[in-house]
Amino acid sequence: MKYRISVFFLTLAALLPLRLLYVLADFFALILYYVVGYRRKLVRRNLRDSFPSKSDSEITDIEKRYYRYMCDVMMETVKLLHISDSEMRRRVKVVNYEVVNRSIAENRSAVIMLGHYGNWEWAQEMAVYFPRVHRGSIYHTMSSRLWDKIFLKIRSRWHHILLPQKAAVRYLLDKNNLPWIFGFIADQRPKSGSKHGCTTFLDQETSFIIGPEEIGTRVGADFFYMDVERPSRGYYVFTFKKLEPVDDSLPYPYSRAFWKEFEQTIHRDSALWLWSHNRWAKRWKK
Repeated sequence: MKYRISVFFLTLAALLPLRLLYVLADFFALILYYVVGYRRKLVRRNLRDSFPSKSDSEITDIEKRYYRYMCDVMMETVKLLHISDSEMRRRVKVVNYEVVNRSIAENRSAVIMLGHYGNWEWAQEMAVYFPRVHRGSIYHTMSSRLWDKIFLKIRSRWHHILLPQKAAVRYLLDKNNLPWIFGFIADQRPKSGSKHGCTTFLDQETSFIIGPEEIGTRVGADFFYMDVERPSRGYYVFTFKKLEPVDDSLPYPYSRAFWKEFEQTIHRDSALWLWSHNRWAKRWKK
C-alpha cells in the first residue's frame, strides 16, 4: 500500500512539465541550503579538501550551485515516471556510441564506467543505442525496501537488465551471456574491510572499488568512460571514450584511467558531482 500511494503521488508530480518541476527544485534547494542545512558541513569540507587553492567565494559559489543541481536531479528522476521516449531523445545526446558497438561486433564485452555526476539516472538512456545485446547496469540495494522498489520501477523504463551487486559477478562471468554491455557507477566508496585500490583524486588519497575492472578483465572486456556534460538545465551529453591505461605497472590500470578522466570532468564543472556523499569517510592505507 505504501508503494502504491508513493508511486501515485510521484506520478502526479511527474505529470508536471519540467519547467515547473525546476521551480520546485529551486524552492527545495533554498530550503535544504538555508533552512535545513542538509549536510552543509560535509559538502563544505569535501569542497575545501578537493580544491585547496580556491577562494572562499569560489567554494561558496560551487556549494550553492551544487544544492540547486542536486534538487534538479531529484525532479528529473521523478519525471522519468512520465516522460516520452522522444522527449528523452531530445534532451539526452549520446556521442561516440559506435566505439562500444565495435567491441560488441568483435565479440568483446564492454564495461562502462561512470560516476555520480550529472544525472546518472538519465545516463541509462544509453541503453537504447545498444538494442541487440545483453545490456544493463549494476545497482546498490537501498536500505529502504520502499525506495528500492520505487527506483527499480523508475529504471525499468529502459527494459534492460538490472543486477544487484551480489548477483552481478555470477551473471557477468557466465559465458552464455557474452558479449554484454554493463554500466558501473565506479566512484562508490569501498565497503570497510573489502579489497580495494588507492589513487590520488582531487588532491586526496582515495580508495576505489575494483569490481568493475576485475570482472571485465576476467572476460576480456573493453573498458569505456562515459563523460557527462550538462550544456543547459535539463539537457545532457554523454560521450563514450575508450579507456587506455597510461601506466600498466600499477594495479588496476583501467580504474586509474577512469579516475583520471573523471577528475577532468569534475574540474570542468565542479558543481555536478555528489558532494554530499561522505566519499572520504575512511582514510585507507595503500
